[in-house]
Amino acid sequence: MDLPLVVAVIYLSLAGAGLGSLTGLAPGVHVNTLALALVSLSPLLLPLMEGAAKLMGASPGSAPLLMVTVIVSAAVAHSFLDLLPSIFLGAPEEGTALHVLPGHRLLLEGRALDAVASSAYGSLVGATVAVALCLPLAVVLGPPLSMYPLLDQVTVFLTVGALAALILSERGTRLEVSIRARSVERAGATVSLVVPVPVDGAAASLTGRAERDRWGRRWLATARGRWRLKGARAEGTVRAEGTWSVRRTAVRERSYALALLALSGALGLTCMNARLPLSEAWEGMGQSIMFPLLTGLFGLPGIIGSLHPGPAPPQAEEVEQGNDLVPGLKGALSGALVGWFPGISSTTGVIIASLFSRDRPDREGSSRRYLAMVSAVGTSSVVLGLLALAIAYKGRSGAMLAAKEVLGPDGGDLLSLPSPWLPLLLLSVLVASALSYWLVLRLGRRLARRAAGADLGRLNRSVLVLLLVLVAAFCGLPGLAVLGTATLLGLAPPALGVARVHLTGCLLLPVLLYQLGVV
Repeated sequence: MDLPLVVAVIYLSLAGAGLGSLTGLAPGVHVNTLALALVSLSPLLLPLMEGAAKLMGASPGSAPLLMVTVIVSAAVAHSFLDLLPSIFLGAPEEGTALHVLPGHRLLLEGRALDAVASSAYGSLVGATVAVALCLPLAVVLGPPLSMYPLLDQVTVFLTVGALAALILSERGTRLEVSIRARSVERAGATVSLVVPVPVDGAAASLTGRAERDRWGRRWLATARGRWRLKGARAEGTVRAEGTWSVRRTAVRERSYALALLALSGALGLTCMNARLPLSEAWEGMGQSIMFPLLTGLFGLPGIIGSLHPGPAPPQAEEVEQGNDLVPGLKGALSGALVGWFPGISSTTGVIIASLFSRDRPDREGSSRRYLAMVSAVGTSSVVLGLLALAIAYKGRSGAMLAAKEVLGPDGGDLLSLPSPWLPLLLLSVLVASALSYWLVLRLGRRLARRAAGADLGRLNRSVLVLLLVLVAAFCGLPGLAVLGTATLLGLAPPALGVARVHLTGCLLLPVLLYQLGVV
């Protein structure tokens, strides 16, 4: 391999990681914007890179590789650094929307550094595992087996499965208690004064008045409660003998989840395909409307709920416990789906990874594992997106589309094995990951130290104003309208007693309708 070219790739990987770190730290600025800016400047940048490669002694014609190196390393670094605004400011992007609540919870517990360390570790695991998977997958999906066309046919089923998994993830908190009656006999006018203790499968013997509700269901009303009566017809005052049936029910919670998926999906579809109100008045900088949408659904509700005054708790100077490798591995494998399948977002990847985990982000001790899994999905998807570009020559993200634009029509041949270009780009991923991991921990420690003792009410009010200003600047009046609507919807899940993750329907439903050819 050309050693000077390897050195040039390493240097430009560091430069790209620096650019990606800046976009990751800036709320609302996506790395795709940087990638498109680099493509627009490519007529100027490519000759400069060609000259730099010659000065280093690299082979001629390597300027496109070096340009793509900058884009790929910037995308990787962005996936590491964008967790910091989501944890400390509550400003999410598509890939970090699910960071906000667990990260903010750890901040309020004085464990912001734990959130940073877990997210950084998850991203590092995601990058490393994805790089290790790339070469074996290149053999399976590319020549000689060339199985990648088969994968595109199951995208719709994956999205439908993710939606179903979201709804079924609600286990419910209410218990449905009933009596399975073996026999019902008429009794005198006395009803049971015994305090019943329903235990599933235990014997039940109660005297009460049999009643029907408007739906035709039978109930046994006693002085100590009203119980559903199954398996026997009865009227008047009766004595019921049978067994208790105690079941957890989630009908109400799953109905709420379905409604939130539908409402958020309708809002997402409107933002993606409709001309928004007030567009003629002022559109700001014309940035993606996803920023106010996701900020309203996932960011502002948590900030609004924390506007009360009071100092932030002291933040721990050290991480409390070691990192768990398993959540990172799950996230890395799910990120492979995100990077390969068109339309499968990072949020979908997190949902799929959650199917194989018993943890929920709102349970004690699970927030760190959840953050590691979410981060691994985001970084792994960037790396596997590069593999999709190399094998199928299809861009699955804005950064990969920009790389495709730089490589030109012959880029597929340039990236195909045994060409050294793909291994060199994977090297740039590792270089950018190492630098970004160090930066995240260093900056996270500094931010956690500054957060300690800060007035949370004042800080949250400042962040609220900052987000409003950014939305107004980036997206104008339409962005503010979307932000207000999304915030109202984002306040609903806690009030209904369900998880806010159902609001990811804003991404899943439009993607599904697009895959089905409806929109």
